[in-house]
Amino acid sequence: MSAEPDAPPVSPLQPTLFVFAIALYIAARLWRLTASCLWFDEIFSIHAARHGWGELLNFVALDIIHPPLFYLLLKIWIAVGGESLVWLRLFPALAAIAAVVPFVLLCRELRLKATETNLALLLMAVNGYLIKYAQEVRMYSLLLLLALGSLWLFARFVNSLDDDGSKKKLIALFAVNLLLVYTHYFGWMLVVTEFVFLWWFARRRVVPFAASIAALALCFLPWVLAVFSHTAQAGAVEQNLGWAARPGPLDVLRFFIILHEPFYYRQSSHEPLFLRGSAVLGIVLFAVPVVALARRRWKREMAEDSTPIAPLTWLSVFSFLPILLTFVFSQFLPQSIWGTRHLIIVAAPYLTLAAVALLSLRRAWTRTTIIMLLCGWTLIAATFLLVRREGMYIWCAWDRLATQMRRAEAAENREAKVYAFEDLVAYHLWFSLDTMNDKRFRVAVVKNIPDLTEDAAYFLPRGFDEIEVTDTDGMRGDYFWMAFRDATWDVQRPPLKTVLEKGYRLGAPFEVEGSGQKAFIVPVWRR
Repeated sequence: MSAEPDAPPVSPLQPTLFVFAIALYIAARLWRLTASCLWFDEIFSIHAARHGWGELLNFVALDIIHPPLFYLLLKIWIAVGGESLVWLRLFPALAAIAAVVPFVLLCRELRLKATETNLALLLMAVNGYLIKYAQEVRMYSLLLLLALGSLWLFARFVNSLDDDGSKKKLIALFAVNLLLVYTHYFGWMLVVTEFVFLWWFARRRVVPFAASIAALALCFLPWVLAVFSHTAQAGAVEQNLGWAARPGPLDVLRFFIILHEPFYYRQSSHEPLFLRGSAVLGIVLFAVPVVALARRRWKREMAEDSTPIAPLTWLSVFSFLPILLTFVFSQFLPQSIWGTRHLIIVAAPYLTLAAVALLSLRRAWTRTTIIMLLCGWTLIAATFLLVRREGMYIWCAWDRLATQMRRAEAAENREAKVYAFEDLVAYHLWFSLDTMNDKRFRVAVVKNIPDLTEDAAYFLPRGFDEIEVTDTDGMRGDYFWMAFRDATWDVQRPPLKTVLEKGYRLGAPFEVEGSGQKAFIVPVWRR
């Protein structure tokens, strides 16, 4: 059996704080859930889920970098409730909300005090990074849920005092870890961290856990084979991870600053990475207490019996080792794997460690001052969120422009080509038209135009042929539409200059402004 956590006296205020933290956590994830439209990666998720079961697996395998579990669950979710924006966004939001259950169970297994659990939950509730990924139709909130489930079951396994009990707990841990690695490859990073923890602090558990890893690898082998069977068609993984540069110390610091940020998280590259002053406040309110706690208690915990596991040691390992491993692998692998969204697996352990550190400060006045500063910072960030007027993001323009184009063609019974000049634009337009079930328009993307750059981080799904890929020689016809984004309407720059030089004339454009850019869609005729 697991060692039963001690039950220290609980202040009557703590249950109230716990309920408040839960309510705040839920409200923050449902607040403005549908404020923005679907963006490129979310569109891919829904596009994948629209395939039949077998086709879905092939489609995702061609994408290479994500296992299929999230897409399979999303397909079931859509079958139940459809594709309305609120229903789609509820899926990741509810997964993020469900993550509270294993988180609380984990805190109990680590024998944390009620005050520590409540403060950690409050820090998670207001964390902008976690809120952002709770509202995105991607696998990251599911990754958070399963990572916390794995961490809780792992702690129970380590704390087991008899072999019979540990076997049952290991089986449960194996089942959750299997779901974890089929959700995201970074699930393996957490499994590796668990193995390293056992090797250093609970070596008597290494052999059975290693056996579970072998079984996990065997169960994951079919997906590995499926991906490798598509590699000739898929090409290099660099296309998927080209945005992931090799990290430096500053990138690690930025990630921790993001983990400290209440409510705010950058949605567009045109927005600041974090709010002004957040870097300094984060270091003062989080890093200083964590370092002070480590100096005072970590060596003492290392010297004590590790069963039940020492909470500070446990939280430190799972807060920092995955980051260290990701940093090192990103330096030596052919392609960097550094990405802040993948590292969501460390968010809960780190914020819990920060909560324990804050409440462990020896001087009451220091503790009170820092917590008051933290509350003030959070209230300011919440106020900023409430009064902030969200502008339109540029990717939301294409749905509007597709609707305007359809209205302009309402009286015409003809097919029309729509030429875009970026995969990003073409995919958004195709998705809008496909969702509207309008078959009159055929989207194409024009490549290799001089002086026209394209964001390589966005590319059409592999094996997807409903968007034609062509060059300027392939732009033909007496009439078509063209779609592009730019800072201004400028006929001296491509793609407008390119089309005019081919002997076409331009009609009146429709335009939408967002994220410091303008999106245009314009009819074109041959002179």
